[in-house]
Order: sequence, then C-alpha cells, then structure tokens
Amino acid sequence: MARVSLRQLEYFVAVAEIGSFRRAAEVLYVAQPSLSSQIGMLEHEIGGALLNRHARGVSLTPAGRIFLREAKTTLASVDRAVRHSRLALEGSAGEIHFATVHSIAAGLVPRALTAWRSDRPGALATMQEFRSATELERSTAMGLHDFAIGPLPDADFAHLEPLGAEEFVIVLPGGDEALASPVVNLAELARRPWVLFRKEHGLSIVMDTIFALHGIHPSGAVFTSQTDVAVNLAIAGLGPTIVPSNVVPEHLSGFCRSFEKPYMRELFVYSMNPKTSLADGFIQCFKDVLAGR
Repeated sequence: MARVSLRQLEYFVAVAEIGSFRRAAEVLYVAQPSLSSQIGMLEHEIGGALLNRHARGVSLTPAGRIFLREAKTTLASVDRAVRHSRLALEGSAGEIHFATVHSIAAGLVPRALTAWRSDRPGALATMQEFRSATELERSTAMGLHDFAIGPLPDADFAHLEPLGAEEFVIVLPGGDEALASPVVNLAELARRPWVLFRKEHGLSIVMDTIFALHGIHPSGAVFTSQTDVAVNLAIAGLGPTIVPSNVVPEHLSGFCRSFEKPYMRELFVYSMNPKTSLADGFIQCFKDVLAGR
C-alpha cells in the first residue's frame, strides 16, 4: 500500500490548482522548500512525475491529472467522514441499528422515528423486528444490533433502562353491547370465540397471561400473526381480541375498551454496550410517544 499522507494530498492539490510552488506555499503558510520536498516525496512514492516544472510555474502531467481528480475525491471523502462522525457524536446525524418486537414496531416506532428525524434529517435508522421477546433478547445478546426495545428481558444486560408502560385493550365488533361501557369485565366475554395470536407470536404469551389472571380458557375463532389483521378480524365480528392500544389506528379507537383493571406492560431499552448520543435522542422520542406527549 502506498504511503501517502493527507498533508501530501492537500499540498499537491494546492500546487496543481494554483500552478506555482511559491504562491501555493504562501496560501498554505509553509516554507517553499518544505512544500517542494513533500511533493517530491509524493512523486517518489507514486513512481513518476505528477508535475511539469517550468520557469513560470507548474503544469500537470497525464498521471498528475488523474492523481488530482482522485486526490480531491479522497480529501472530500475524509472531510465528509469527519463531519458526519462529529455530527454522530453530537447526536444530530449518523445511523442507529436497533431491534424490537412486531407490535412495538407497528404501534410506537413510526411516531418515534418521525419525531427523531424531524430534528435530525441526516440521520438513518435500521430496524429489525422479531415475533417474540425471546427472539429479540437472544439476538441482542449476540450483539447483532446496537440496542433493543421490548419487555423486561430475562437475561442480564450491561445497560437496561425503563421506558414506561403500554396499555392493552380489548377490540370488539361494531355495535357490540360491551362497547356501551368505557371498561370491560373480561369474565363477561369468557364464552365467546376469540381472535388469537399464533403460538410463536409474542402477544400469544401476553393473552395467555391475561386469560390466566381471569381464570379463562378461551376458544379460538381464528389465529393470526399480525396485529393489524387481529384488529380488523375483531371489528369484523369474528371475536374480540387483545392488543396494545398503540397499534390501533385512531379512526378505529371507538372499537376498543380498557379492562376494568387496566393491563399494562412495562417496556425497556437494553443493550450489551453503551448507547450513542444519537441513540439516546431516539430513545427520548420513544419515551415521549409512549407517554402520549
């Protein structure tokens, strides 16, 4: 690999564009002998002349014209890398890689990302969605992304922070008598067929927990692996379902009711390594959305 420094590239570009060692030295605030020496070392490393020396200045050789183009591209890339890295350290640009479960990705992340990018138009996000909290936790422990957002993990992570809680609601068909009350006694729906989630879906565990708390053994009318499909199936009359309130579109909120005793799920952000300031900015936006701010 050629041993060429950024300083040599800067010196060469200045001499080539100005057309004179003397004037380039003045612009660069370096001694002319030092500038000439650096260009000579550069040409030695390249293996040939990049500049034609004349009494009135310099001109580019064919190799010099190619080298000038590439040198300017390299310097621009380095400058861009420095600027973007500084912005990332400041939390205003860069990229985050995170993971979560499907229901959170559908319900909370879109609004959080919108708020986050509104102040950081140059920032990028890569998200990976998992069907269950178990899969999410396993992937995070392997270091496959910067951080995870989900229910409290079973394993210990170096960095764990509570974010707040999301409420689960019951979705009912239009005209259902249970919609007459602002809250629902789950026991009154015990004998109905339900829209349930497939066993590999994380919300299946949530529903099993809720039913167990109320001593209910539900029968399924249909099983699905998508939260939006579950909502639509319930509204269509196939049976009630249970989902986080944040996955229900606002225009369908009239089909939802809270439990008599609200059922909440605490959410956390966790990771193996410290988060960047850019990630911290996103987490704050997520907290705001979760809190309804």
